[in-house]
Amino acid sequence: MEKLILQKIKNRFLSIYFMKKYTQEYEEFQWKNKEEIEDIQVKKLKKVLHNAVENVPYYKKLDLGIDFENFTLPELNKFPIVDKKIIRENFKDFCSAKHNGIISHTSGSTGTPFEFKITKESNFFEDLTKFRAWGMGQNYKYKQKDPIIVLRSYSPKDDEPVFKVSKRENYWYLSPFHINEKNLDLYVDFIRNSHAKILRGYPSAIYIFTLLLKEKNIKLSQIRTLITSSEMLLPMYREVIESYWQIPVLDWYGQNERTVTVQQCWAGNYHNNDDYGIIEVDKQNNIIATSLNNFAMPFIRYNTNDKAIPLSSKIDKCPCGRNLSIPFNGIEGRSDDILIKDDGTMIPSINIYTLMHELHFVKQFQIIQKRNKSITLKIVADMDEEKYKLLSKCVIGRLGNVKLDINVVDFIDRNIQTGKMKIIIREK
Repeated sequence: MEKLILQKIKNRFLSIYFMKKYTQEYEEFQWKNKEEIEDIQVKKLKKVLHNAVENVPYYKKLDLGIDFENFTLPELNKFPIVDKKIIRENFKDFCSAKHNGIISHTSGSTGTPFEFKITKESNFFEDLTKFRAWGMGQNYKYKQKDPIIVLRSYSPKDDEPVFKVSKRENYWYLSPFHINEKNLDLYVDFIRNSHAKILRGYPSAIYIFTLLLKEKNIKLSQIRTLITSSEMLLPMYREVIESYWQIPVLDWYGQNERTVTVQQCWAGNYHNNDDYGIIEVDKQNNIIATSLNNFAMPFIRYNTNDKAIPLSSKIDKCPCGRNLSIPFNGIEGRSDDILIKDDGTMIPSINIYTLMHELHFVKQFQIIQKRNKSITLKIVADMDEEKYKLLSKCVIGRLGNVKLDINVVDFIDRNIQTGKMKIIIREK
């Protein structure tokens, strides 16, 4: 017990040290010119790759021929693309013999949790990047320790309140599981008492909360920045949220593996945190990520299994003034979110999101496809016979002659372990 307390004290002092040492550096990085940003990125990448070929067994045995004397970003392309399967099968070979790390894992929301190692400093780098990203709104600049309403990550037990406050971080948590008319006044009072100007949460949670506020005509004008993450931000969610709050939704993309993080700014562009990781988008729109901070278990050209919406044209200068790169136009979803038509054709999830966005009577939905290709569609909506026919026609039009069951429900269940709401589930 005493050892645990001492470790917590040590971590606390390390956190204070990191924040003081690196906060200004991280804040200034986003405003550097493109040449300066690339120069820093190249130096960080060189260190990561040198560690990999010298200390990581998986890469030591490969004859990669990296030119460290005349090092440039294209040297990265000499490394093979890896994925979860490869890393699972060669776990020890991906661990650095020189740098220690701590075991972490994904939530396992799409299957078996994926284990990996991260550096002890990982949380500090994560915080510095988040704090910078949360300041990308137009009318409010986040400062560390400002109060934040968090509509995610809190799952109270039966005997616990639907809210809690983390005083050390000044995070004011509200349960995403209990957003309903009965608790609305409590949620509203809690937010007002926090004096928070940022509301961050799962897209579905903020969307459901917004629908309730809209129904009761309640305004929370103190909120100046809305940040979503961890789920797909569906077009129908964004439209409802932005229309009611009258501010843009800033969507955040990242993974538990902590390879790359991307934050949307007030101008709508998705900026990569170029000092955190490097993004490639392949011909199939897969996001290939390289971490610039993890020496314990380097993630180099890692296929995240996430799909990007590619840019229609290159953006030379963002109206927000930041020179952080803009790698894509948004997130389409995970590879697992692809549905299969009756003839075996694969249907990207964006096709379904677009369809449901056009059907204005559908408030929420979830699609479950079984192994035999049959579809169960759960929807939150006021339905009549005409709407049933229209919905059936539209879904069959996209997925072909599959067996379709439509179930009208009061709400879509969240995953108890993760708190997230998965929109498309394909059973394997």
